[in-house]
Amino acid sequence: MKHTREQKCAALLAQAQALIEEFLDWEEQAERPNLTQIEDVALALRARFGQELAATAIADQDAQQPAAAAACPTCAAALRDKGQKALDAESRLGRLEFTRGYYYCARCHSGLFPLDHQLELWDGCWSAAVARLSVWLGGLVASYREAETILRQVGGINISRGSIWQREQLWGAQLAALAARERQQATALPEQWAPPSRAAVTDQRMGVALDGALVNIKAEGWKELKVGAVFEVVVEPTPDEQSGELIELAHARRNSYVAHLGGPEVLGEQVWTEARRRGWEQAQDTLVLGDGAPWIWNQAALHFGASHQLVDWYHAKQHLAVAGQALKSDHEVARQRWLNSRETQLYQGQAARIADELTAAGGTQTEQAPVLLREAGYFRDNQRRMNYMEMREEEWPIGSGMIESGAKQFKARFCGPGMRWSRQGAENLLPVRAAILSQRFDELWARIYNAPPN
Repeated sequence: MKHTREQKCAALLAQAQALIEEFLDWEEQAERPNLTQIEDVALALRARFGQELAATAIADQDAQQPAAAAACPTCAAALRDKGQKALDAESRLGRLEFTRGYYYCARCHSGLFPLDHQLELWDGCWSAAVARLSVWLGGLVASYREAETILRQVGGINISRGSIWQREQLWGAQLAALAARERQQATALPEQWAPPSRAAVTDQRMGVALDGALVNIKAEGWKELKVGAVFEVVVEPTPDEQSGELIELAHARRNSYVAHLGGPEVLGEQVWTEARRRGWEQAQDTLVLGDGAPWIWNQAALHFGASHQLVDWYHAKQHLAVAGQALKSDHEVARQRWLNSRETQLYQGQAARIADELTAAGGTQTEQAPVLLREAGYFRDNQRRMNYMEMREEEWPIGSGMIESGAKQFKARFCGPGMRWSRQGAENLLPVRAAILSQRFDELWARIYNAPPN
């Protein structure tokens, strides 16, 4: 039965008065309470009154639901009124207990709770806000157990980690489906291609970087999780590593991320989709950064053929260190002197010269030949991507810290102590983690929430 405004106001005022009296009774009996004790009592009373407000609104809305003659949304047959059924719903106000009308379709053999649809209880017994919080927190912190603890202790929301996992799977799959649709649109062949007009080209420069990290998958072992970053290039005053003086250096800013558990082809499409979304085709100039792995440059050629290519400076130095260890393993001083000299050559764009030296050494040092020839091949294959001094002078970043950081942040969620993932569990969490790291979770949640899962 629908109550009048005056009836609801009187009932709520009576409840508020009772809670105020309860608080004043506590205050009179408490002996020098500290702030935490005052907080505990005030928050508990606030929660109870909030639940009373919500219960009043829900009861009133249930009274406005359709009569038994309402039509089934599936087959349009008349629904039968089957009376009231109880529900415990988890909300930001805590657990709410209420009853609502239940209707049954004899033709479809299915039931309907109209109020549940109005309240948008897509997950059965969760408010949409609680579902969003659980999905967001499950992708943000290190484990579902930690998410459960934070929701309970900070938000007063009692949800098991198993339920959080279920929400993550449900809504993560929706995010993955949305990303797949966008990827299909971005990679589809246009009916008629037209280059962007010069008026559309901005003075913004952009870059992408690609890398991989290992994730433990049940029944499969350690598998490579491929990660891509899209970023804008910004030149900023930066302290010089040696002198400390401020110099103008290029940095990656406003990074966004994608990830894929599998082969490089899908990741390449994901990175291209994200780059297009961010205006890649209107950028003045572009760059691809990677660690030298062939799959990276294959994808760069396929999707970013007109962009500069550069092997990350720090990975190149690591390969140089491996070569130096093989070349002069017994002479520390000579090895360090060789490294210092060859780092200078490498920075100046003389990777081919270093490759020739290592190839020659591999012909005389039989024991270390496999290492020396392998490293020679690395520098020879990537020499055109190792013009570091030129690229820095042209105000490009030469290090791939943006993708190294991104890969580590994915690993932080997927590679905790003892963690092993089902493939589906990992694949459904990946788009959530990527959305959070890209500062896009709220935007993407709004898009999938407007088309809720069945």
